[in-house]
Amino acid sequence: MFHVHHLRSIALFVVLLTAATGTRHSFAVRHDSRRFIGPITPPFGFLVGGLYNIEVLDFEVTVHQRQRQEDHQTALNYVEAGFLLKRFSSESAFETYHEKIYEKPSLCIFEPHRMTDFVSTDKTNTDDDDLLTDDDITWTSHNVNNSKQIIIEPSSANGSVYLSMNQPELSWKPHTATITKSFDNKGDEGFYFLSFQLCPRDPTFDLRNIEFRTSFELDLHFINYDAFGNRSYLTAGEMPLPAMYLYFTASYLLSFFVWAINIRQIRMGHEPIWTSSQQPRVHSIHHLMTLLLGLKTTVVLLEALRYNHIRAIGHAEFLSTLYFILSFAKGVAMFTVVLLIGSGWSLLKPCLNVREKRIIWTVLLLQVIDNMAVLILSNETLGEALYEDWSALLHLVDILCCCAILIPIVWSVNALEKNIEQHKSASPNNNDEEGGKARTVQKLKLFQRFYLLVVAYIYTTRILVFIFATTLGFKQTWLRYFVSELGTLVFYCIVGFLFRPVDENPYLEIEFADI
Repeated sequence: MFHVHHLRSIALFVVLLTAATGTRHSFAVRHDSRRFIGPITPPFGFLVGGLYNIEVLDFEVTVHQRQRQEDHQTALNYVEAGFLLKRFSSESAFETYHEKIYEKPSLCIFEPHRMTDFVSTDKTNTDDDDLLTDDDITWTSHNVNNSKQIIIEPSSANGSVYLSMNQPELSWKPHTATITKSFDNKGDEGFYFLSFQLCPRDPTFDLRNIEFRTSFELDLHFINYDAFGNRSYLTAGEMPLPAMYLYFTASYLLSFFVWAINIRQIRMGHEPIWTSSQQPRVHSIHHLMTLLLGLKTTVVLLEALRYNHIRAIGHAEFLSTLYFILSFAKGVAMFTVVLLIGSGWSLLKPCLNVREKRIIWTVLLLQVIDNMAVLILSNETLGEALYEDWSALLHLVDILCCCAILIPIVWSVNALEKNIEQHKSASPNNNDEEGGKARTVQKLKLFQRFYLLVVAYIYTTRILVFIFATTLGFKQTWLRYFVSELGTLVFYCIVGFLFRPVDENPYLEIEFADI
């Protein structure tokens, strides 16, 4: 059964594929009314020797002014707050955990770590116990900024790192705390998610009618070490990405040179290097396809450089900005090429009709909105209030763009089917009619193939790859990017083969008069 958390996963992974990533993060909230925030930043896979550091600055909890002033301190006495870095087997496991917390707000994510007289001893709900229990917990404590903080070291059975933000006097005035954790043992490795929660100290005290506001700023450093002992700010599953994107850059570059040289040979009147036609013709759409291949090659190269830069210093602002600009141009070029191929522009007719122009302008507008969302998300951090809203918009716009590019193809298929019906009603002894019918059937098959190819590409890169990604372990998360890029490369190659410059391509003879 397809649950809500699967939809949340798809939206999350669309963002993770498009937004800037890095493992030196800052995160800030001001007067946030949410009692649970998670995950804060993308999940991180720690290897042996990995280092985790979190600094919480100016942490403060207040009560909204709707409550009576005399009730403020009373309410604050009955809450506690903390950050929990918890290990999960996969992203889908965290989504299940996340949904459970939202369904039952009374659950406290750091229940096993709490040291308070108010903690309930009721153990009747075994499902909740399984959700929240950590085994073999080691308790340590130290002083941070003159406030005693409780820190829970992870165990090999069920790792977690807890930082309590409680002050002894529970005054909740602005204060700062820091925690550093080194993952020294093989059993500490895993996929870790950081969350924050404001919990009631007394389960019997009803806080539903009290609005708390939380403010804090985080400075986060997540570090791994690669096989050569070099420091890497990439999560375990992203370490292969710089090399992987270089391999894809070489593949796209080879495709670009084969395509561009073939176009040049044809235009200069020389024998083409990649076509069976003796007199191939180059159309305007072929030049757009050349531009698209060049942009895609550049974008993939930038992705390799960007991840390598993140690996070295933890962020890549300039490369990310350049990547966003060229990704926008590449996205516009790709959707435009598919729309124009589907409408038959350049290959047959020199101009588009009114409704085709409307579709193209609509897709271009959606692409602008889509890239605005990506730009805003690049300045936000996963877990901030605006992030969920803009990520949902990004996912919606992406799906709308994908649906829109199918419309001209459907129009073309319908026109061909109508032409076939007209041929059937013609005289059966007319050889010209029989030949026209055969050509139209051939055109219809080509467009049906193109339609299925576009649908398969959309389904693979927009849905299937993200559902697949939810099951990956912390060392295999690079496979989501590999599958997405491989699907895109296959799509480009097949489209290039189907609509390469040839003289007798049945596509060139499509009749659009009745569309």
